[in-house]
Amino acid sequence: MAPPKNRQEARLQELILSAKRHNIQVRTEKLLREAGYRAKSGSCRVKGQEVILIDRDARIGDQIEFLENELAELENDERKLENRPPAALQN
Repeated sequence: MAPPKNRQEARLQELILSAKRHNIQVRTEKLLREAGYRAKSGSCRVKGQEVILIDRDARIGDQIEFLENELAELENDERKLENRPPAALQN
């Protein structure tokens, strides 16, 4: 059984705050659809700022799952950078 909606909303807000701590802007917007394609949540860079766009019309569970995956990928990338040897030692 799905958790109560208010618990899901709290989890979504928690994830949004986590993204902000990583200096990532999260925007929840109505993503327009046209005949022949379906827009979906994604991430991009706008004027040097990392931005995650979440489809406002998506189910809240899908929004949470998408944001969890984006943040997990970010943390994995950061770990890789931390564990990489300094440039002088790579040669």
